Amino acid sequence: MFTFKLKNDRYELDLPALSFGTASFERKDSDELYFELLDAYYRNGGRCIDTARSYCAWLEDGADSSETVIGRWLKARGCRDEMIISTKGGHPPYDNMEQSRLSREDIESDITRSLELLGTDHADIYFLHRDDEQIPVCDIMPILNDLYQSGRAHFLGASNWTTARIEEANRFASENNMEPFRVSQINYSLAHCSTDTFGDPTVVCMNLREFRWYSRHDIPVMAYCPQAKGFFAKLAKGDSVKNLPEGQFTSTANLARLARVKQLSEQEHIPPAVIPLGYLNSQPFFVSSVFAASKAWQIDENMRAQDLRFDRKTAAFLEYIT
Repeated sequence: MFTFKLKNDRYELDLPALSFGTASFERKDSDELYFELLDAYYRNGGRCIDTARSYCAWLEDGADSSETVIGRWLKARGCRDEMIISTKGGHPPYDNMEQSRLSREDIESDITRSLELLGTDHADIYFLHRDDEQIPVCDIMPILNDLYQSGRAHFLGASNWTTARIEEANRFASENNMEPFRVSQINYSLAHCSTDTFGDPTVVCMNLREFRWYSRHDIPVMAYCPQAKGFFAKLAKGDSVKNLPEGQFTSTANLARLARVKQLSEQEHIPPAVIPLGYLNSQPFFVSSVFAASKAWQIDENMRAQDLRFDRKTAAFLEYIT
């Protein structure tokens, strides 16, 4: 599998091209189902599990479920040392997304609870799940640096932060001998999207400005929704967009890209679900696609992309650049 070596003064790890996202781990009583998925990912060589303190908190009795399931799986399989665990804190409450949760108390509380549920003493990558640009980076980075110095977070990440804010934060960290952000997690896929797509102004999506910045800097991207919630895979097999939540990605540009995915799939005998992952593998900077799946066979299929890259001509073809 393609990997990117994250390294700082204390730690190093090989971030894989395909990470497994667990935002759909909604129940605390479904270990058999979720363990099957995690086992399939592991069996196929997957070594990075992505979760968050806030996952499933939008559901009744859903809070804690994702991290709890992962913690039980790690203990049952005895494989904690083999896995990269990525989790996130500092997310606003879902009923008030304008409320900032980036105080020291909030961040400390979130990582403490995450580590407790995951059954580990550290997160390999710890992200701030959202930003609040009203808070200066000089107030945020010392808190994160303390997590690093204590060993509870081996690497720091920014989730849904603009590159302008990441650059500002890392400049402050460098000037003050602190640990910087070394990885970024944003919405990125072959399907074009924006904050309007999700109706959430706190989401950061890849755009031309962000793309150019990542192309110039050695910071890997962990792309969430890399398959646009199944937009390409489901529509390629004939599902009606009217009946799918993936319909939020419907646009003239994305439908043109869907047609290209179908054409390439037929020509190269690559499943439509796999092509967007190969596309992200083919960017001028490293991308780890945080994909999700509800069936073990889907994981087996998606993991076919772990060594798949397209040349620039094919990537441009998929982007519908003529």
